[in-house]
Amino acid sequence: DCELDDMQYRDSFLDKALLSIFRKFVEENTGGVTSDKPGIEGLLEQGRTFMLQPDQTPEAQHTMVKETLKGLMTPVLPPFYRIFMSGIVPQLGTEFDGKQFGPWFYAPFLTSFVTPTFFAFLVGPSRVNRRKDGQLGGLVVEKCKFLQESGCKGLCLHQCKLPAQGFFKEELGLPLTVSPNFVTQECQWSFGEEPLPPEDDPSFPKGCLAGCESRRLVADKTANLCT
Repeated sequence: DCELDDMQYRDSFLDKALLSIFRKFVEENTGGVTSDKPGIEGLLEQGRTFMLQPDQTPEAQHTMVKETLKGLMTPVLPPFYRIFMSGIVPQLGTEFDGKQFGPWFYAPFLTSFVTPTFFAFLVGPSRVNRRKDGQLGGLVVEKCKFLQESGCKGLCLHQCKLPAQGFFKEELGLPLTVSPNFVTQECQWSFGEEPLPPEDDPSFPKGCLAGCESRRLVADKTANLCT
């Protein structure tokens, strides 16, 4: 559980616009789940409502987030990224169609350099750093807005970490490891680094976090929310 004081975030016009667009895609991809609350609080209420639906599964949550990220990137950016960053041959009618010759050496660093501008609306301020292997391609979120405002490991795991890792690998062709720190709410993003499976990932504590709103709402489902 976080031992630091909450950070006060100052959203830019771009942050507010991207959050509004993101929330509309979430509404579409959850079958109409919405919230009257403004900003990030409303987004988290949408995510929590979807997570707590009867017979909900982690896989459905991952799919929802990946489809939302795909919509946010528009139909143009993923194909461009796959070719020029991940080295995936497009469908040209050749024997090499779909084959991957990358990611190119510059892809992790350039991705970490561009990402802070377009993901601040979800995670807050971040800065480029190095991955744990010392290579370029790291990004550290100073104090994750999504985690701070939700206080929920289940939302962090199933509506951020795992779908983000899956989206970058499956849709863009670049491995990604997202490593949240629940004591500081700092989060390390390592582009080009293969992630561990959740059960082997030391960054995830057992059980729910203290003060978790999701746990308070459905105490009988706690065991299923955070795994």
